[in-house]
Amino acid sequence: MLAAAGIALIAPWSNNGIDLVGVLLALLAGGFWGAYILLGGKISKIMKGGDAVTIGMLVATILILPFGILNGGFSKLTTAYLGLGTALALLSSAIPFTLEMKALRQLPARTFSILMSLEPAVASFCALIFLQEHLSFKETLAVAAVVVASAGSTLTAKRSKKQLA
Repeated sequence: MLAAAGIALIAPWSNNGIDLVGVLLALLAGGFWGAYILLGGKISKIMKGGDAVTIGMLVATILILPFGILNGGFSKLTTAYLGLGTALALLSSAIPFTLEMKALRQLPARTFSILMSLEPAVASFCALIFLQEHLSFKETLAVAAVVVASAGSTLTAKRSKKQLA
């Protein structure tokens, strides 16, 4: 309930009504995140984390490459862009996904999903430190509610396991 309250606080409510396409896309994204966590947990136990990420990155490259080629991607390719693209691929996908696969191998999917819900708090902290962006009181309260809900869920899960043992 606390996490839902946090989400409700930060949701962009307006008098214009709800954008159904936006709601459907958000639900689809949430479904894909859930599938990623469940499938990633299974794949991380079957394959080494690096192998799974390599195959995933290769499939993603094959899917997106035609769009780059059609937009004249090779004519715009320079050494600087190639270096920046490599750094972007490593920092935004390859390294984080490799670490996530290692975490999924060792953590239950529920614990991993709870930890993933802390990403907005980390993002807002990084925005404050690196970009000097400040959250409003309402936004800070929303992030705090999600963090407390995540911590409470983790603590409750530990207690439940101890009680079952």
